[in-house]
Amino acid sequence: MKKLERLCCVLMMFLTLVGCSSSTPQTHDVIFQDSIRIDLGDENVNTAEYVKRIDSYPISGSSIDGNKIHVSNITMVCPSLKKGDLEKLGKQELIYTIGDEKYTVEANIVDSVKPVINVKDDSLTFEVGEMKGINNYYSVSDNYDASKNIKVKVKNIDKLNKNKTGTYKLVIKAWDTSGNTASKKLTVIIKDTKKEQEEKQKEEERKKEEEKKKAEERQQQQQQSAQQSQAPSTNTNNSVSNSPATSNSSSPTQQPSSSTPVTRDYLFSQGYDMSSAPSACQSALMASGRSGSCTPLQDSNGIYLGMRLVLN
Repeated sequence: MKKLERLCCVLMMFLTLVGCSSSTPQTHDVIFQDSIRIDLGDENVNTAEYVKRIDSYPISGSSIDGNKIHVSNITMVCPSLKKGDLEKLGKQELIYTIGDEKYTVEANIVDSVKPVINVKDDSLTFEVGEMKGINNYYSVSDNYDASKNIKVKVKNIDKLNKNKTGTYKLVIKAWDTSGNTASKKLTVIIKDTKKEQEEKQKEEERKKEEEKKKAEERQQQQQQSAQQSQAPSTNTNNSVSNSPATSNSSSPTQQPSSSTPVTRDYLFSQGYDMSSAPSACQSALMASGRSGSCTPLQDSNGIYLGMRLVLN
């Protein structure tokens, strides 16, 4: 009998404790947004926006006043989140109250920010053999993950040969632990300045050789033209004709003494050309009444300067 009495006392004490610790019964039907996701570190979160309906009253923008919702005679107080509440990824409970009643919903704190890839320049140039490892030329950072926890892959790195000239197109891709990805294009140029200078010098020498060859060809053409212009004089008798002759010389032809040799030049620098110089020389020879000859003039380099008349 005494054992039964003690058992009843214990049972009554338990029921009393349970009754004291129970929360206020919920008397409203509160519907929350499905799958609540909050960005990590978001400082502009208003949790009232996650409530869709209270009883038969849908929640609209006009129902929200700061962190409170007013519908009919019902006022709901929504939780206020501070910056420190959103600095850790994962599940977090949001507790809403209507009077003494509490309504709890679970939110998921997520990271949706891409990692950042930093490069000094989108295009890097190196001399042959001087480039170091590709990881020396970029860095990665993230709003949540440490750099060492960010996964990085460089596309086309297997095609890059630091000992061979060329232009290599790379793509750096980074993933953070939340699965956010970022990519960055990078151009690497490998050059051989010494070889380029040698090739440039060879090209300049080749051009000079071509110019020299063309100059020689022009000189040969001038010689042939002069010889063709002189050819009629070889068939002309050195004796002077009695017929009158005209000269392209700038001064009238004078009759020199038959006993004194005379030399007269008809130069290109005086305005004569390959045609008029031989013609003027022949005309003067014929007008002189003396024997003589017309001879092409050349400088030390073999360049034609005009014609020379020699009267005997």
